[in-house]
Amino acid sequence: MWITPLLVMAIAVSLEPFRIGMTVLMLNRPRPLLQLLTFLTGGFAMGSAVGVVVLFVLRPAMGSAHFTLPRAQLVAGAIVLVVAAAVGSGLVGPKADREPGQLALRARQLLNGHSLWTAGVAGLGIALPSVDYLAALTLIVASGTAAATQVGALLLFNVVAFGLVEIPLICYLVAPDRTRAALSGLHDWLRARHRLEVAALLATVGCVLLVAGCTGL
Repeated sequence: MWITPLLVMAIAVSLEPFRIGMTVLMLNRPRPLLQLLTFLTGGFAMGSAVGVVVLFVLRPAMGSAHFTLPRAQLVAGAIVLVVAAAVGSGLVGPKADREPGQLALRARQLLNGHSLWTAGVAGLGIALPSVDYLAALTLIVASGTAAATQVGALLLFNVVAFGLVEIPLICYLVAPDRTRAALSGLHDWLRARHRLEVAALLATVGCVLLVAGCTGL
């Protein structure tokens, strides 16, 4: 079943510390609800638009009998394992001892401003295609299901991937202070995790995909 690994990948994306950190930042800016809603709209629009384009461009190109779901799961699993190895070795991910450059400082100044345009652009940027997102799209395309089903799976992936933006947006309406504090605590906890723990999570996802692919061959 390809939906289960797809959802696991979406959950892994939703737990990215940078994504959660941006959500915390939006909640601490003036007009937090508008900031967070604009951020979510930008991210969801970018992720969905890129996904739809890839689905309808790759779908005909991958119509070959050689491009099957098990093989796509094997490819996606291998990609995720490579990313896990890169994270575990420190080749990917932020380093605590790195001094911020001028570009990073300028970006921080923009993010600390009040403009809704900045929130929208930040949302667009955070949803730019990543390796894990392209692996998820490969699974969807290789499923061979109807176009409507694939678009539904794409939207489901993005809903889950942005879950820790959507849930705080709703909770903030009821308990703004508790929502801000809880999300900040989650962000701090995730940032405190060692990169090997993040690599282990990614490696688990990769192994699940490999097992599913081998079983389906």
